Order: sequence, then structure tokens, then C-alpha cells
Amino acid sequence: MAPLDSLPFMSDIQTPKSVQDLLKMVAKYGKRALLVSGVDASAASVPSGKVVIDLTSIEPLNEIDVKRDKITIGTGINLGRLVRDSSGANGLLRQAASLIANPLVRNKVTLVEALQPESPYFDITTPLALVDAKVKLQSPGAKRTLSIRDYFDAATKGLKKGEIPTALEFSPLPPDVKAGFFRVARMGGKGSVSAAARMKLVRTVCKSPEIVVSSLTLIPLRVKLAEKEIVDKPASEGSIKRASQLAAEEILTMAEKDNPYERTLIEIAVARTLRSIMEGVVPT
Repeated sequence: MAPLDSLPFMSDIQTPKSVQDLLKMVAKYGKRALLVSGVDASAASVPSGKVVIDLTSIEPLNEIDVKRDKITIGTGINLGRLVRDSSGANGLLRQAASLIANPLVRNKVTLVEALQPESPYFDITTPLALVDAKVKLQSPGAKRTLSIRDYFDAATKGLKKGEIPTALEFSPLPPDVKAGFFRVARMGGKGSVSAAARMKLVRTVCKSPEIVVSSLTLIPLRVKLAEKEIVDKPASEGSIKRASQLAAEEILTMAEKDNPYERTLIEIAVARTLRSIMEGVVPT
């Protein structure tokens, strides 16, 4: 999302009161729509050709509903609030949001924007893939719910006219599951690599690990060879290193080419993620 600084005219701000009103505006303005929430839209400038739509008054898009077996998060919520208020994923989404967007911009970036494949904040989908999230979508004439992986395909091809994600749903992680996330930004250019992982630690042994990696060229994917490297083994720097190398190998096998720089970024992201989970267990 382009930076917002000062807005010359209040009339430039659209303030829908319902999801249906919003969808009509999104269908009308298309990619010109700039969705904001939880900030003072009257203190924001409109980048050239953009129309600011303030989601703050649309309650369903700004709710976090935590139940015993399901968490629902409205996509009008910005990443700053996700850092402050998210729960139920053992700190995973809070950690991801804090790393993906710095404090200067996270209160301006909505989830609905971050879920766009071209967004610089698309790494939020890496932890969402790890928890098998579902994405609720709505257009002026229909609703549908997709798995996060089906959403990747639909969003890459292009959503229906006026269609946007309205909510995310996923099951909370059990309290004995540890989870972690790390993101590495590409130096001197666009793009980033991120990794998210979950597992149980029984004393020092890794149980039921799952690792998801998003590379410079691929959407978030599980790396099962890396998981096999650490499953039922004591946590150690050696296992972390081997798992990160296997993750890079597995991802780059599916990529168009083997990029040494991308390989390094994947290894760093996976290693930092696993180390954050195993902190206090790995021998020094």
C-alpha cells in the first residue's frame, strides 16, 4: 500500500457502513480502491489515482471472534491490531505481523490488502498456510469459502469482479504446540522469503513438526523432507542446519531455477524459525 500522509479533502474518503456497500465500491473502483481501517483517514493523503475507502465502520470486518474450536478474524483489521489483539495461534500471527510490517506502517495495512499476491505484506499467508486457514470471500452477488491453498490459486488468477476476502478462519493450536515465524527481506530489490513452523517438544525431542516456506518465486508450501529430518530427534544446531538445507533444496526443486541467493534466504528463514521454537532446548 502506498504511504498515506495528508488528505486535502474529506470528500475523497468513502465510508461504507456495510459489507454490501463496500463490495459495490470495490466493484466500481477496482484496483483504484485503497482500503484503510483503524487510522484517521482524514489525515491521510490519496496517492495519485487512488480512492480511499475507510473500513472502520463495518463491524463484521473488524471483529476477532475466539471460540474453543474456531478463530475468526475480519480482514478489515490492520496488522497493528493483529500484533496487539490476536490470540489462539500461540503467538504465531502476532509474531508474523510484527515482523512483516514495521511500527510506522502496520496500523495502515489491512489484512484484506496483505492477502493480495502483489502486496509486500503477503508473507502473512505463510503462518495462515501453517494453520490451514480458510478464507471467506464475498462479491456483490455471491459468497464462498476457500482453503488457503485454493485461495492462492484463485487470487493468482484473479478474483471475481468486486470480490474481496472478508474473514479468515482457523482452529487454535493446542497449548502444548510451539510455533514460530521468521521473514527475510531481499536486499536491494523487491521480494522476501518467510518460514513458519509448529511442533511439540517432549523434553528435547521434536514431535509432529510442520514447516511451511514461502520463497521469492513460490507461494507457501510445506517442506516435508525438512520435517522428516527433525521428527523424533533431539533438537540441536546440527538438525536445524540440515533441516534448513533440505527445505531450500525442496523448494528450489519446484522453482524455475536454482538461485544461490534465494537458497541462502530460505536457509536463514527456516533456521531462524526453528531456532526460535527450540530456544532454551538446543545445546549451546
